[in-house]
Amino acid sequence: MHIQALLSLMHLTSPSLPIGAFAYSQGLETAVELEWISDEESLQRWLRPLMRFGQANLEIPIIQRCYDAWKTDDLAQLNHWQDILLANRETAELVKEEQKLGQTFYRLLDNLNVEMPECAKNYSYLVLFACAIERFNIDLEAALSGWLWSWLENQITVACKTIPLGQTPAQLSLVALMPDIEASIQHGLLVSDDDIGLTLPSFAMVSAWHETQYSRLFRS
Repeated sequence: MHIQALLSLMHLTSPSLPIGAFAYSQGLETAVELEWISDEESLQRWLRPLMRFGQANLEIPIIQRCYDAWKTDDLAQLNHWQDILLANRETAELVKEEQKLGQTFYRLLDNLNVEMPECAKNYSYLVLFACAIERFNIDLEAALSGWLWSWLENQITVACKTIPLGQTPAQLSLVALMPDIEASIQHGLLVSDDDIGLTLPSFAMVSAWHETQYSRLFRS
C-alpha cells in the first residue's frame, strides 16, 4: 500500500476525527455500572467476543461488500447492506449512533471533496467508511485492521473513564487483543451472505439499559 493511502487510513481511523465517535460507549458504560467489568481481565473478556463474534460476523463482511459495491457505485447493493446493518443494530441507541456518525462523516467527506452520489447523505457511518477507503485506494484488509483498531481503542478509552482503568492496564489490554483483530478479519472475510448477523444478548441488553441509566457520561 502506498504511503498516501496509509496516511489516508490513519486519518480516517484517528481518534481525533471530528465525527463524535468518542461520545458513545456501546453499552460498556452500563456493563461497568453493573460490575460485569471491573478490571483489565474482565474488560478483555467483554471485548474479545464482541470482536470475534460481533464485528467478525457483521461489520467486517458488510464493509467488504460495500467496498466492492462502491467500486461501481452499485446503489442497490449499498442500500441492501445498509438495511441489513441497521436491522442488526438491536437498540435505538445503536441505530442512532450509526446514523449520527454517518451524518457527520458525510459532511467531512463532502468537505474533503470525496466523490459521492446525492443519496450518500442518508448512508450510515459504516457504509460511508467503505466509500472512503475505496475512494482513497486503501487496501481492504489494511482498512479493516484500522476499523477494528479504532473501535478497540475507543472501547478501551471508555473503560479508562468508567472503571476507571489505568493507562498501563489499558495499553496491556490493547496489546492482548491485537491477535483477535487479525483473527476477526480472517473470519469475517469468509462469512457468507446468509451468515451475516450477530446474536449477542448481553451486548443488546446493556445498550438498552444504558438508555435509561440514571447517571452516565456517554450519549444515548
